[in-house]
Amino acid sequence: MRIVRAAVAVGVLALLGLLVWDVVHSRGSGVAQKVDEGKIVPAPKLDLPRLNGQGRLSLASLRGKVVVVNFWQSDCLPCKQEAKTLDATAKAWSSKGVVFVGVDALDFKAPARAYLKHYGVTYMNVRDATGGTYPGWGVTGTPETFFIDRQGNVVPPHIISVASRQKLDEGIRRALSS
Repeated sequence: MRIVRAAVAVGVLALLGLLVWDVVHSRGSGVAQKVDEGKIVPAPKLDLPRLNGQGRLSLASLRGKVVVVNFWQSDCLPCKQEAKTLDATAKAWSSKGVVFVGVDALDFKAPARAYLKHYGVTYMNVRDATGGTYPGWGVTGTPETFFIDRQGNVVPPHIISVASRQKLDEGIRRALSS
């Protein structure tokens, strides 16, 4: 019986190892991979229900503006670390026509709304309950931040993990000049 348990444990660990290796080494077709290679690519469709408002928000409705898209979750520690910086940066750039959109993915509505309230997040947020936006964007975790120019293209850089004010400002300037 011990041998069977050990064999099952080894098999599970081997499969888990393969999964981790595949995630780390896969060359995805998502936007993140292309932007990380320095490419400018069209932004994927994003049309989701608003988390802090009524109705839906479509990324297409923001064409003509620079948009910062940040993927987050309410239980994500790095997301909590960057929340106030994102909101302050959104406020600082709003007079220049820059719009921030948060995408709460794979999360429950109540904790997500509590997160927004607790961290004083005032910019637009949408909810992707199923994570359906992840593949097109190439999101592998949270937080991740993308910059979209006025023509609707995602431009480098792509920020993985906590976004600093300096990195956000650099990405916004790049999108404004694109």
